[in-house]
Amino acid sequence: MAPALPANGSERLLLEADLSAERAASVVRMAIAIVLLVTVEVVLKRSNDISLLDLTEARNQARATLGLLFFAGLAVYLLVKFGRWRPWMAYVTVTVDIAVLVGSLLADLRDLRLPVAFMSMFPVVGVFPLLLAVSALRIRPWVQLYALCLTLVGLALVACMGGWGSNLAPETFLRDAEMFYSVPANTARAAMLALGGAGLVLGALRGRRLLNQAVAETTRRLNLARYLPAELLPVLSSDNIEELRTGRRAEVALVFIDIRGSTAMGEAMSPAALTGFIGAFRARVTRAARQHGGVIDKFIGDGAFIIFGLPQTNGDDAARALAFCRSMLASVDEWNGLRKATDAVPVAVGIGVHFGTAFVGAIGDEQRLEFTVMGDAVNVAARLEDATKAFEVPLVASRDALKAAGEDPQSAGSPWRSLGTQALRGRNEAMPIYTLENSAV
Repeated sequence: MAPALPANGSERLLLEADLSAERAASVVRMAIAIVLLVTVEVVLKRSNDISLLDLTEARNQARATLGLLFFAGLAVYLLVKFGRWRPWMAYVTVTVDIAVLVGSLLADLRDLRLPVAFMSMFPVVGVFPLLLAVSALRIRPWVQLYALCLTLVGLALVACMGGWGSNLAPETFLRDAEMFYSVPANTARAAMLALGGAGLVLGALRGRRLLNQAVAETTRRLNLARYLPAELLPVLSSDNIEELRTGRRAEVALVFIDIRGSTAMGEAMSPAALTGFIGAFRARVTRAARQHGGVIDKFIGDGAFIIFGLPQTNGDDAARALAFCRSMLASVDEWNGLRKATDAVPVAVGIGVHFGTAFVGAIGDEQRLEFTVMGDAVNVAARLEDATKAFEVPLVASRDALKAAGEDPQSAGSPWRSLGTQALRGRNEAMPIYTLENSAV
């Protein structure tokens, strides 16, 4: 079973990069073991008359060491392939790698009875920086730092424990040591250098790929943000966009607001004045919606549609919707006070508010995504806004909205006045509706 992917997009990218890096590192690790094993076989096969050590023992020791390194890489590859890999295992892998190399180097110095100063003659020493290069593939600084510290500790351990001295004559030592600088041995060193360079190139390519993925993901989210309400941007950053695109049914509070007589007002204004007028209205709607946690689904000419209960529903959605309505009525009164000083025509609005179940989601693809709220509850809220004209009141609310907000219109001192049980336009079923006491257009 694969590890659960994080919800956050950046964390998901990093986890995917970690898994891919571990897979690549395991392949490089197995390649190192194979190259070294081939080199050891060739070197020892061509050295038939040496005095430093028994060839059979050396070959068996090399096979065991490199076999352990190979199968450690294979185990990591299989763990990643079958979804069993976990991030903490990287530290175990690094520990095994360094331990194998340190043990091999100590064994070589012991069997050859060589001083520590001669440890560089063994090709295995070139594997240490190679493993550090492989660790860089992970793009995990702490793992890289751990590998570096463990390598330094391992080499210090070799320096402290590998204090053997050769009992061979100088000419014998020089003759037998020549095999460690023969063409096969130097070829192994060149191969280690090539593998290390390839590992660094691969690390750079992987870093570049991860950067490109992050840029592409950011661009995708910015493109989606162009088609979604600004208040839903947190949904994009938390990677719930797929849930939004799937859609869901939710109980939300819905508000329609419209300017009364805007057509006649617009005919008397210049285009610049009309633009400023509509802009001022929308600014007041936006400010009130943000104040009370509403999401502006869309502006429709001189009107607006606002939802309360997104991205997640709360117990106070209806109460916040009614608070928004009161704030807008107060804002319009303030606006008219300012307009009165310039003898401008007073502004009147109609607001309809309802609470009910609606479908909420984003429909379309990444090229054209449209946020949508649909359902009977939306139609009811729109009809309530229409009803403000017939009853000549600025606000009409359904009983469902008042009940969800915890306001009882029948209680003593309630600010709500009943407009009766009305059959709204386009609906056969009548419903009780209310307006604020002493309110008029």
